Amino acid sequence: MLAGVAYGLLLRIGFEYKAMHEWLQIVSTAFLIVTPFSIGGIAVVIAAGESPISIPAQLRASVSAMLCFLIAMFICLLEGLICIALVLPVFLIAAMTGGLIAGWIHNRFRASTVSLPSFALLPLLLGPMEASLPPTQSEQVVSSVIQIQARPEEVFDQLATVKNIAPGELGFSFVHLIGLPRPIEANMNGSGVGSVRTSRWEKGVHFEEIITSWQKPYAMHYKFHIAPGSIPRDALDRHVEMGGEYFSVLDGGYDLTAKDGGTELRLSTRFVNKSQLKTYGDVWGKMVLADFHQSILELMKKRAEKAHQQGWEKTADNTVPKAGFR
Repeated sequence: MLAGVAYGLLLRIGFEYKAMHEWLQIVSTAFLIVTPFSIGGIAVVIAAGESPISIPAQLRASVSAMLCFLIAMFICLLEGLICIALVLPVFLIAAMTGGLIAGWIHNRFRASTVSLPSFALLPLLLGPMEASLPPTQSEQVVSSVIQIQARPEEVFDQLATVKNIAPGELGFSFVHLIGLPRPIEANMNGSGVGSVRTSRWEKGVHFEEIITSWQKPYAMHYKFHIAPGSIPRDALDRHVEMGGEYFSVLDGGYDLTAKDGGTELRLSTRFVNKSQLKTYGDVWGKMVLADFHQSILELMKKRAEKAHQQGWEKTADNTVPKAGFR
């Protein structure tokens, strides 16, 4: 287990070393899939020694090594909780697969002296091959919908400026639970196309949304502008940072449709995945944004329905006949 952890930490530092960045990248198949595969294999080969090793023991050795490796990265400040939560499923599966294959090779051929360096070299051989591939990127759109019992005009009024967002208004969100900063407020400097909506989150995060379409009360679209320094270094891990090296959000917006006596509110965001790990990056990017969307839509729903209820009560009060003297 300790050998697997030590090997994993050395690779993690090596993949992050700037001088090696041209050949080794963290967000890649070599590190996110092959490295945990090798950690599991190395842990099993060393645990077995010269004796056969059972399948339960193979799984224990590979999973223990992987969990300790993740904990060690967190303690050493090599990765934040967000990244660890995102890679945990694939890391565990890859480590168990590597452990089972290593166990099968060991039990069948007693090839510890051969299989150990083979497992150790796999990420280092694949990394440069993967980094040499031509750069590509994948654009994805995430859309989320919620039904609100309020008129489109009442819902639209909640979108531009959003003051004093309390944590309880956002409800439960997995991405906030694992460390993504929560939004605090959004302020609009005007109305219409060209206006700027500034969003502020916890941990000093702030960025701008420049309005590109304004069709009150049915649509408000924007493009993101994330200036250098908008996201403090300790607020988000750079591997999942918006507008960072691997992922960027491009544009998005709200669309409102009158439906079933209320309003259907749709929030969409377009992002680009620039990492070599396209499928996994796309899946997690969509999941994170969908979870965040749902949190924001719940906030809009609560505020719009509250405004609708207050408007209805005010109207009702004004229509009640007042008692007077004859």
